[in-house]
Amino acid sequence: MTALHKLLEDNCETIKVSSYSVRPQPIFENAVVNTSILFFTKTNTKCRHIYSTKMYRKNKDFDLQKLVNNLQFIDVADVKLQGRYPKISYPIEKEILKKIFNQDKSIGDLLKAKGNAIYYRTTGGRYFKVITNYSTGSTKENPIFFEKKIANAMGAILSSNLFFWYYQIYSNNLDLKSYEIESFTIPYSMLSDKFIEKIEKLYDEYLKDIEANANVRQTTRYANIDSFKEYKIGKSKASIDKIDDIIGPLYGLSKEEIEFIKNYEIEFRLGDNEG
Repeated sequence: MTALHKLLEDNCETIKVSSYSVRPQPIFENAVVNTSILFFTKTNTKCRHIYSTKMYRKNKDFDLQKLVNNLQFIDVADVKLQGRYPKISYPIEKEILKKIFNQDKSIGDLLKAKGNAIYYRTTGGRYFKVITNYSTGSTKENPIFFEKKIANAMGAILSSNLFFWYYQIYSNNLDLKSYEIESFTIPYSMLSDKFIEKIEKLYDEYLKDIEANANVRQTTRYANIDSFKEYKIGKSKASIDKIDDIIGPLYGLSKEEIEFIKNYEIEFRLGDNEG
């Protein structure tokens, strides 16, 4: 998308993008994919405004005409990333993003070639992402490595609602790529020994909870696989919320902003319970 964005930003004063999810059901009958609609006029001048919406989803009370008549756009020119416009609609989201970008380190800065591993699944997990400090045996699993002292804290932060929201607004909403992880920032200077001890405890409780709620599913033997573990991360939402309650203040988030993040897409996330 980087080349397309550059072409538009070099030649169109105003760009508008509205976004629509294919899950839980397609918004447009003949578009069974995540969809974005771009509005622009060629002015042969540099872009001044990029207006975006959140990723709209189809709920049980969905009315397409009502949605189209009430799209909520916000200027995201100052919070875009390379090749990525954030799918947001509300001023509170811009404020949260600015606070994220104001931190002193990115996860990419903290990665090591070797160290203590944190594992993430590159695909699957529609409304929750499986982030563990041990391998779950999934073939869609990648490790990243951190210094031992901070590894579990990184696993906890990547399991938070805050990171899920960040992932949702900048990703393709299908795959968790290294870019989303490495660009996410950490209030590194705030990670005191006392804080690390506290968040490690919450992360341990969270991991025990997701394992207690996981199901082992049997399947037709294929490629030497005859069973797989299915996580129901939504059942551990209360444990995730505890992580956000302690990391939010480190990012400078207000109580209102923390509650917004904890309740982001709650209707869909808890209605699915699919880890």
